[in-house]
Amino acid sequence: MSRSPDLVLAAFHWLEYLGLLGGIGSFVVRRLGRMPPRIEWANPPMHIAFAAALAGGLGLLAFEHSWWAVPRVAAEGAALVLCLRGNRYVAPFAVLAAALLPLAGHASGVSPQAAGAEFADALHVLSAGMWAGGILALASLQPSDGWRSPEARMLLERFGRVALIAFGVTALTGLLRATEQLSDVSDLWTTTYGVVLMLKSAGVLAMLAASLAWRRGWPAGGAEAVLATAVVGATALLAAFPLPA
Repeated sequence: MSRSPDLVLAAFHWLEYLGLLGGIGSFVVRRLGRMPPRIEWANPPMHIAFAAALAGGLGLLAFEHSWWAVPRVAAEGAALVLCLRGNRYVAPFAVLAAALLPLAGHASGVSPQAAGAEFADALHVLSAGMWAGGILALASLQPSDGWRSPEARMLLERFGRVALIAFGVTALTGLLRATEQLSDVSDLWTTTYGVVLMLKSAGVLAMLAASLAWRRGWPAGGAEAVLATAVVGATALLAAFPLPA
């Protein structure tokens, strides 16, 4: 993993990841808002997220010419159409698109345990959607009485319970995948891939600090969303490295 990433592919990966994670996170936040007592304003713009995912997926399909991307992009398109029509069956297509991501990624190049690596990657994407995607979805909301209002605090508490489990799964699967991509600990500072991975890890730790501040009443939601966007950008860079031989 000493070679350099393709920045054009990284940009499309970033757009697709942001869209998919944001779409999954928006669905989670909407479901949390419908729990009694209902929170009417908990309605993130899910269609924008899926439109971004579709745009990124189409860009990757044009540049990579990978047949594995076709069903994923089709699922993203279906999720967008169903979302615009107000159909409740958006989630299955969003989950399918996220689960198909590893088939064209580095996990497919891990042999002979490719299936296990792809499964770990799929779990990583889905749990990241519930956690980081949920943060992006929350940041798109503007409670009329602010984030210190009782309703807003209630939504954050609900999300916090989901995010804690999702973050644990994200961290564990991310660690497992990192050990498969790095041949030695020194790769973290001697290879470009390792340096980007360390920057991503630092961004995740900063997100945790911002989450704690947000839950304690500090207005850190915007900062956390910016950090989440940066972490997704680092993930996109990692995905744009050439596949392992």
